[in-house]
Amino acid sequence: MKSKKELRQEFKLKRCQLSGEEEERLNRDLLLQFQKIDLTAVKFMHVFLPIEKYHEPNTYSIINYVKEFFPKVVLVVSRSNFADYSMQHYILDEQTVFETNEWGIPEPISGTEVLPTAIDFILVPLLVFDVDGHRVGYGKGFYDRFFALCAPEIQRVGLSFFNPIERIADRNEHDVRLTQAITPNRIYSF
Repeated sequence: MKSKKELRQEFKLKRCQLSGEEEERLNRDLLLQFQKIDLTAVKFMHVFLPIEKYHEPNTYSIINYVKEFFPKVVLVVSRSNFADYSMQHYILDEQTVFETNEWGIPEPISGTEVLPTAIDFILVPLLVFDVDGHRVGYGKGFYDRFFALCAPEIQRVGLSFFNPIERIADRNEHDVRLTQAITPNRIYSF
């Protein structure tokens, strides 16, 4: 078993070593798996925008799919506050103006704010997850803090290019498990 720190290093490197063709294929397959998720009851769906330099899964194709096939779902994106590791959430629409912050994250600079309690589905960025639904992110705790502000029954769905590992060695009681994880070849439920 490896620690979060070890896994973070390993999977950042693994993603960066993907060829452009591999990454494109994996993103296409992630979208195909995502299309199996039933969104009919979802009202507010939080989606992360990919940090390109970290080769995160391309969520823009998922956003376009939701807009076309589930137009009643309100898409929500966030802006991070690195002073206290919190996030503010805004409706994603045609008027949303973005700015890339110093960490390479595209963020809304204004818009209609949405409270975490209104969100019922979150697409969660991650580097790796284990078979029990625990995940390794970038280590700042933004999403765990976000989850704590949401309703307990919220859907927390991770996106990963890679299959789960057996177990993260140093998971703890503050870690919030995913409810599902989507990989290019299947959907895991926890």
